[in-house]
Amino acid sequence: MKKVFPATTLALCATIFVAGCAYRGGDIGDPAVRKFSWFSFVGGNDIRAQCEPGLPDRVRLVYNAIYDEQVRIYEWDGLRKLVSIKVIGSGNALALTSDDLLGPWRATAEKVQLDDKTYDLLASALQADGAFGPPAVGLELPSRGYYWSAATCRGGRFTMTGWRHPSEAFDRLQAPGVLFALDPTGIAVRPAAPVPYDVIWEDKRKRGQAVDFTLKIGSNGLVGQ
Repeated sequence: MKKVFPATTLALCATIFVAGCAYRGGDIGDPAVRKFSWFSFVGGNDIRAQCEPGLPDRVRLVYNAIYDEQVRIYEWDGLRKLVSIKVIGSGNALALTSDDLLGPWRATAEKVQLDDKTYDLLASALQADGAFGPPAVGLELPSRGYYWSAATCRGGRFTMTGWRHPSEAFDRLQAPGVLFALDPTGIAVRPAAPVPYDVIWEDKRKRGQAVDFTLKIGSNGLVGQ
């Protein structure tokens, strides 16, 4: 896994963030939880630990549209036929209040109950996309880029894989269209596009004011887990 280590205290926090702590539940929309358990959350450590034959299917999909600009999370509960949605933006410091100092960086959250037809449609799309199949071992997912990741437990079998833009596999994905059509947050999806060189962001990165990291898919989760 690639990491960035600028020589500042903030960069040390970024290193802790990338390595992370084990995600054991809790609100990933909370920036404090997210900061220290994002790696484990995306990799589905908690799903893998609880994945056994006979248990309901679970799916965790993450759409990273440049990490510090937009991240969308879709968690599918096969027992309740429910999709939990969280959208995380870049944060608006102007919205900061003394009542909630982390408010501008919290996720917008919604839940959608699926009918049988939509449930089957989503399951078929995920199957066609390869979400339940062999992992894309070695695929790197840069925070400053666009990708989908999927951590799943189906039929007692855990799989973690991903799709990175630009690629034919990314362009062929079917599940995103189903999920975006269900999404009631009202927050526009940031479409995948080339990532231009940003002088201001690069300067912030060098000064340890921006987080830059890369996740890598292994045979049973993310490399390093």
